[in-house]
Amino acid sequence: MARHKPAKPSKITPAFDLNQQGANALLAATFDFLRRNNISKKSILEFTQKHLVRNQRDRSLRVYRELEQAQEDMGLIMGTWFSHPRFLDQSGNPMPLNTGTGPNSIAHLVRASGARVQASIALELMRRSRSVKISSDGRLTALRRAFVLPKLEVLRAAFVVERYLDTLQQIALGRKKEISLILERSCHVSEVDLAKIIPILRDIESRGTAFMDSIDGDLECRRLRKSKLKSVGELGVHVFVWTKSTNGTSKSGKKLLSVRALQNRL
Repeated sequence: MARHKPAKPSKITPAFDLNQQGANALLAATFDFLRRNNISKKSILEFTQKHLVRNQRDRSLRVYRELEQAQEDMGLIMGTWFSHPRFLDQSGNPMPLNTGTGPNSIAHLVRASGARVQASIALELMRRSRSVKISSDGRLTALRRAFVLPKLEVLRAAFVVERYLDTLQQIALGRKKEISLILERSCHVSEVDLAKIIPILRDIESRGTAFMDSIDGDLECRRLRKSKLKSVGELGVHVFVWTKSTNGTSKSGKKLLSVRALQNRL
């Protein structure tokens, strides 16, 4: 009869501080991610010191907020380009636009979309995006509806992590008041053969895409162009799938499954 190896004794003690250990893991993962994306140790340390000692959070994040808003506006602009009759040809495809003025220009598209970003900034972002192609005569052609910029891993992480942590806080407050307004859950298994999960990843991708498509238009039609209401906030859903090796080696093309409903003070 085969003998089973005895389980290793747990290192957890009665005084084990789960919150502190979770904080250590969160900070370690954050620092590792930033270093892998060429954020210097010096800049990480300087920000940490300023944030904790001088409490300069609002000032240091102002530029990031402006860029974040510009990115959201670009999604609105691309959606207008693919849906507004003024910018579609007879086949229903987005027409090429010029960089000047007039009805077939990027400037006119920005105004029609109601976006708050300046036309010059929108044009510069389009030049950097894989979602737009620039011809030899300077005309811009929309290739895909989703606006994508290269090398945005850090910005995307900041967008999701910040809102996810805020969501956890709101859920905790809601439980104290016996109300639950936000969905937060995940499904995972700790041991699985990573070499045999391609079919389920494909299934998750197709079902996840259908789910996101079904709610994207419903959310977008509720966007406020200009409002003085005090109850204005964000509402969003983020879906991702993760695979993580447990043998200490990292795999390229790591994909992140979890559904996050993100809501900010609505």
